[in-house]
Amino acid sequence: MQIVPEEKFDKRLLIIFLIQFTEILGFSSVMPIIPFLGLSLGLDPFQIGLIISIFSICQLFASPVTGKLSDRYGRKPLLLFSQTSTLIGFVLLGLASNVWILVAARLVDGLLGSNMTVSQAYISDVTNPKQRTKMYGYSSAVFGAGLIFGPVIGGLLSTINFSLPFFFAAGVSLFSIILVLLFLPESLSKKENKVDFKFGDIFPTKEGKIFFKTPKIRGILILYFVYSLGFFLFITTFGLFSEKQLNVGVQEVSFFMAWIGVLRVIFQSVLINPILKKVSENKTLGIGIFAMVFTMGFLIFSNTYWIVYIPISFLAFGTGVTRPILTSKLTKAVKREETGSLLGVNNALTSLAQIISPILGGIILQFLPSQTLPILSGIILALMFLLWRWALIKPFQSENNEPSEV
Repeated sequence: MQIVPEEKFDKRLLIIFLIQFTEILGFSSVMPIIPFLGLSLGLDPFQIGLIISIFSICQLFASPVTGKLSDRYGRKPLLLFSQTSTLIGFVLLGLASNVWILVAARLVDGLLGSNMTVSQAYISDVTNPKQRTKMYGYSSAVFGAGLIFGPVIGGLLSTINFSLPFFFAAGVSLFSIILVLLFLPESLSKKENKVDFKFGDIFPTKEGKIFFKTPKIRGILILYFVYSLGFFLFITTFGLFSEKQLNVGVQEVSFFMAWIGVLRVIFQSVLINPILKKVSENKTLGIGIFAMVFTMGFLIFSNTYWIVYIPISFLAFGTGVTRPILTSKLTKAVKREETGSLLGVNNALTSLAQIISPILGGIILQFLPSQTLPILSGIILALMFLLWRWALIKPFQSENNEPSEV
């Protein structure tokens, strides 16, 4: 049985999906460990939050630049370049014996390692518009699979040696480089003649002003930003929160993250469409937001390792349905030819949330009781519900006009 029945499945996609899986596997195996590496080097939560934000700050500028360079010089050279920088970043993390090596590792990977940007462009190159949505769906599933296995591997390896997960991630990156070198052909037959960089390529202010003039689009963009801020405020400093409130280590946090990954894949791939056939999209969104608020309320009073699996299960469900529904609402709010520009604006706003959230979370965990973190995240997510239900848009008025699948 073919995955794409309309025409023969392009074998290049299998290679790029395998490359994406290895990249996410390496990335997710070390992400839960970086906060604990910072603690071992004598950093406080605020300083660790600043270091976590370095990668997002760099990516805000690097991703669009890398995309432009790949249009000019080809996907394969830029993919190799970004993969090599990621490999160097992981090696530096494994060798990090002081704070400056840790900072350098995050800078190298953040500024030069925009692997996903180039691989997504590659998928676009080798698929026609009819296939593209389905192929990006497969790419998302591959991403989710990497998020399941990576934290488990990283957590187990960390019990042997604290540096071992970083060298494992470096080895995985080296494997992906070999895959590109040996098996991945160039996808661009026609390349751009020159590279033209503008501020709008980094932060699309012009497109943002246009979209914000439309009340419905403005409302969904604000909702998405508030969701991103509330979710990333908690998840980017979840390791530090767990260490402070639950008194657990890197292995336990890695298992938490793997559990969230497993449930999100199940919810997104198996449950969301059956739910939407019985419950409207807007009601499902409301339930998802409520599940995230419930998670934060539960975590305020949680101080036992095993009990935390209950609230984070609700968090996995909430994020598993909220994010795709909001993305669906965005794409349905504009014409097809405007979708890319609108998603670019939304990605820039999400990047801002990812920059702000670890810094704010670090400040909270440094100077306030640990319970303040889920309290503030819960307040932000509750604000999202209030804005969605009463202030920004009238979702139920257009319910009948919206398709029931995400």
